[in-house]
Amino acid sequence: MSGYGFRHVARMEWIKLRSVRSTWWLAAVTVLAMAATGAGVGIGYRSHTPVATVAQILNNSLSGAILAQLLLGALGVLTVTGEYGTGQIRSTLAAVPRRRTVLAAKAAVAGGAALAVGLAASFAGYLGGQLAIRGTAIPAASLGDPDVLRAVLLTGGYLAATALIGVGVGAVLRHSGAAIGFLFALVFVPSFAVGLFGESGIAVGRFVPLLMLLNSVAVTSPTPGLFAGWVSVLLMGGYAVAAVVCGGVVLHRRDS
Repeated sequence: MSGYGFRHVARMEWIKLRSVRSTWWLAAVTVLAMAATGAGVGIGYRSHTPVATVAQILNNSLSGAILAQLLLGALGVLTVTGEYGTGQIRSTLAAVPRRRTVLAAKAAVAGGAALAVGLAASFAGYLGGQLAIRGTAIPAASLGDPDVLRAVLLTGGYLAATALIGVGVGAVLRHSGAAIGFLFALVFVPSFAVGLFGESGIAVGRFVPLLMLLNSVAVTSPTPGLFAGWVSVLLMGGYAVAAVVCGGVVLHRRDS
């Protein structure tokens, strides 16, 4: 069994991921949370004066990603820590001694699943908002508009990157509660710290995940001074790679 290649290991990880009930719960709640946020925003704007703009509706409809990133981040964490909690990690590493291959397979499977769920959730948020404003004077946000489509797609990509960061954090800390708590702090604490500096903190804020999401990624146009949405998602991807690499180093150097 130690001769298994990456493809075989990834297949085993996919079987594990889809057989765990928490995976389906987290996926379902992520999509529902985004859809509910979008619908709530649309309902709130139905009687708003003056009439809301396309940007206002879309930007706020995608704000459910604040919660969604934590849910998919937890999915990434549990992809690793779930096996530590049950002791199954010993069997996994006995079958596949190449620990970095195991972690790479977990990252690939969790990242792919999170991308699919993230995109579904992002579109659900968009649709929830659009359905809620039907029959009003509020202009619809068409996916034929490049700015609208870009915001929806990049939000899904951002959510997938958060899940990969969760994989890395889970591999480093190995404990579900500690890893999810650390991920929560990683998402929110830097944005609060930057907020203390007001406008002078924008140079640093463009590197902070939550601020990137709200002001650069899940919007039709980024706040002046911040990176373009696609740059912010690539930066999140860089954070994800760094997290998984750190997890691989720690996993390689210590006992299971």
